[in-house]
Amino acid sequence: MLKKMRHIGIIVENFERAVKKFEGFGLKCSEVMERKEDGMKIAFFPIGDTLIEFLHFSPDKGWDPFHTVVRSQKGAINHLCFEVDDLEASIRDFEENGAKLVEGSPRAGAHGRVAFFHPETTDGILIEICEV
Repeated sequence: MLKKMRHIGIIVENFERAVKKFEGFGLKCSEVMERKEDGMKIAFFPIGDTLIEFLHFSPDKGWDPFHTVVRSQKGAINHLCFEVDDLEASIRDFEENGAKLVEGSPRAGAHGRVAFFHPETTDGILIEICEV
C-alpha cells in the first residue's frame, strides 16, 4: 500500500547551477552527496513531506545495466507546482533569480491563481506556482 510521495527525482544538466537556482527560488538544499562509484551527484530539497531530488550523472562514467535504465528514462515530469502565500511576491522572487514568466501568466488555474516559468530559465524544469 502506498503511503505518501517520498521524493521526485529530476536529472539536471548543470548540478551546481540547478542547486543555486532552486535555492534562489526559496527551497533549502538539505543534503548533497557525491557517489563517485556511480558517477553521480545528488541534492535534496525538502518541501512539506516530500523531497525534490536533483541527480547529475558524470558523462565520463560508464553505464552498467542499472544506470542504463535510470539514466535513459524516457518519461518526464511535466511540471512541478509549488503552493505560495503571495503569488505576486513569489513571482518577483523567481524573476530576481533569473526565471521568466510564461506569456499569459499569472492566470486563473484549476485551484486558484497560477503562474508558470519558462523551463529554459529554471534549469529545464517547468515550474508552476499557485496561490490558493
